[in-house]
Amino acid sequence: MPRPAKQPDYDPASIMKELQNSAVELYLNSNVSGASGRNTQSLRRIGDELGLNPIKVRKLLITAGVYRSDTADKVLALYRAGKTIPQIMEQTGLSRSSVHSYLPYTKIAYNAKECSVTAERIRKYRERKAAVERLSESFTEDNLWAALLCFQEYPFYTAKSLKFTYIIRGNEIFFDRKKKSITRATVDLAFQKAIELNRKVTGPKKLGCFGASYLFPVFIRLGVIETET
Repeated sequence: MPRPAKQPDYDPASIMKELQNSAVELYLNSNVSGASGRNTQSLRRIGDELGLNPIKVRKLLITAGVYRSDTADKVLALYRAGKTIPQIMEQTGLSRSSVHSYLPYTKIAYNAKECSVTAERIRKYRERKAAVERLSESFTEDNLWAALLCFQEYPFYTAKSLKFTYIIRGNEIFFDRKKKSITRATVDLAFQKAIELNRKVTGPKKLGCFGASYLFPVFIRLGVIETET
């Protein structure tokens, strides 16, 4: 009988640290702090990048000491003052689970499967980041397509905040919210249009192609289209 494939010997502490560092890197680069609404959007975007829910992202950032909000600061101050969880619940009006979500991790017990999943999330994040960097260094159709391949099943949002993902089969992109596929030739035409406009594309219609409402947010994420900051 063939010997079972050996599972990688993951170090839970190392995996957790790399995940936390990735979250911090994204958070500090997002230029989002202060206002709770803007913080929420930042947490969602980071969660999209790392395949995590926003609450876990926030807990990672709190553990790293970089996340600030009125609620987070109050919960942490009470905790450091020696208040119990029930006392913090009473003084803040938060549920038990909410209080815990605003406290830093003390330790995390990861089993082998969880380590593997987390390691894969980090790998995908690094791979996508590298693909975007290669594209920014050389705006070619091949680099664009390579980046698109990396971002399969990544959550994007239309201008109307409708969430969507895509997969690629051959030279076609299949969006989960659209019945018809978009060919690579169409993507290349939209790409060239964005370049002609000096990457200052104000809306999907400016791309002038089939499926523009989906390609527009994808192009923004890949850095093909520059947005105002």
